[in-house]
Amino acid sequence: MIYTVTLNPSIDYIMRLDDFRNGETNRAKVTELYAGGKGIMVSKLLHNLDVETQNIGFLGGFTGDYIEKLLDEMEILHDFTKINGNNRINVKLKMDSETEVNAPGPDISQEELENFYEKLSGIDGGILSFSGSVAANMDKDIYIEMIKKLSSNTRFTLDTTGDVLLKSLGYHPLLLKPNQKELEEIYGDKFNSKEEIISYIKSTMIPKAEHVICSLGSDGAIFVSANNSFYIPIVTGEVINSVGAGDSMVAGFIYAYMNEMSEEDMFKLAVASATATVFSYDMGEKDQINEIFGKLKIINMGENNGN
Repeated sequence: MIYTVTLNPSIDYIMRLDDFRNGETNRAKVTELYAGGKGIMVSKLLHNLDVETQNIGFLGGFTGDYIEKLLDEMEILHDFTKINGNNRINVKLKMDSETEVNAPGPDISQEELENFYEKLSGIDGGILSFSGSVAANMDKDIYIEMIKKLSSNTRFTLDTTGDVLLKSLGYHPLLLKPNQKELEEIYGDKFNSKEEIISYIKSTMIPKAEHVICSLGSDGAIFVSANNSFYIPIVTGEVINSVGAGDSMVAGFIYAYMNEMSEEDMFKLAVASATATVFSYDMGEKDQINEIFGKLKIINMGENNGN
């Protein structure tokens, strides 16, 4: 089973406008409501690939009820820990550009956290995906505390930044997915080339992390493992939606890993999944992902020697 953790779920309220005038009344052409939060997005993409997942995290209030309703309608499994507070509503304004206003989310009580820990400790086997923001009163190190509670049979992926990413290396993640800016914040300087990024990942993260995918934004993405390093340039097309692209990349990787694909194809499916979402109004669909997968150009950046 694949488990996705969303500590701070949301209703994503999309408003599509022709333009926006600050300080004036603006009228949206179209509005849409989606279940949001990075773990939920991972599950939605995997659902589109016909993979069953179990969503866990925290849900509460009328917003939590609505998120639950949306997941039920999509037939996505969930077993959230109930909380007293209301989950957040994030507003996303879509015009020629995208503007997001993300709410902080509810506080989580110690009792609610302990109830979640009990659920987490009961997982034995499979893959667990950690990603996204944490509740307003939680320290980001909470991810490390949660990883400590996993059984030795459970692999995990982690999409986070900074010290938490580095601390996770002691627990041997299946996948880390930083972007270039996040890596540069850890590195303390700008990278001058893709080769420099690969060298840094190999020297600091591999083999403690089994795989690392680094998004380069409009310049594509890099994959590094103990045996391989690859680069895929960006695929051109109409950019409709950037929300969930990174989560789709994680989901695509998990799907490929579970299906025992080669590392080259794991990376290609991860990038194809992210790209399909960027070209969609919500999450990328299976046919679209497969079509993009067949078009991707992958460049071997040199076999690694494991050192």
